[in-house]
Amino acid sequence: MASIIPENYSYLKPYSGEINRKQFWENVVAQINKDTGSENAVHVKLEDLQGEEAAEAIVTHLQKQLPAFTPRLSEILYRIDIDEENTKRLKNLSDDLYFRILAEMILKREVMKVLTNGFLSDNTRL
Repeated sequence: MASIIPENYSYLKPYSGEINRKQFWENVVAQINKDTGSENAVHVKLEDLQGEEAAEAIVTHLQKQLPAFTPRLSEILYRIDIDEENTKRLKNLSDDLYFRILAEMILKREVMKVLTNGFLSDNTRL
């Protein structure tokens, strides 16, 4: 996975048709909740959010929730498919920056999963 630059969502630009749909972000949130094993890992109101606004809302909420997952964080990251080498580079960061970048890494990976799956919950193509 490429490096994460905090608050840079430029990787979303090629998917403008998808990221501007509420259903897309609902699928991303559902995927994060599934992979973390928590129904409320991310619980944000997405009604009016699109694109980078939705991405930032998810990251901000996830960043606050990640410390609670610490005892089983490596298991969760494995399930999400975030390489251990990527997380090792974050070890010397302050806790705030560590959890911020980790949240952004998780979002990026989960966005890619939803895009790869290409199906909405009602089984229509993206």
